[in-house]
Amino acid sequence: MKKLVVLFVFFFVASFAFAQNTVTAPAKTAIAQWSKTTHDFKTIAHNVPVTTTFKVKNTGKAPLIISTVSPSCGCTTPSYTKEPIMPGKTGEIKAQFNAASTGAFSKNLTVTTNSSNEPTITLTITGTVAAPTTNGGVGQ
Repeated sequence: MKKLVVLFVFFFVASFAFAQNTVTAPAKTAIAQWSKTTHDFKTIAHNVPVTTTFKVKNTGKAPLIISTVSPSCGCTTPSYTKEPIMPGKTGEIKAQFNAASTGAFSKNLTVTTNSSNEPTITLTITGTVAAPTTNGGVGQ
């Protein structure tokens, strides 16, 4: 009987030892902070490419990596920071739009990163391509 009581006390104490919460250190992750996610070119000339730059700051504790930048169509050409963006540093994505068609436009760039707050984000460019002007019959 005495052994049974000792065994019970042992298991009782052991259960409390394993029930303790473990303290984990905060994870070192990258956090993307975008300066803007949209850009309006307003009215632009026909067949004249235009470019804007989206800046991203890494406010996390680990390097931020831009994995892919996918445009919604072939009329938008992205270029971006390929090397890891260290904590506290800034990278960029440039979007060049080829204004081949007239009228209003809205194009997207889907950006994939290792950011813990928003691993995938959509950047948008908008505007209106003005119709080409005619020379009013001069030279005809």
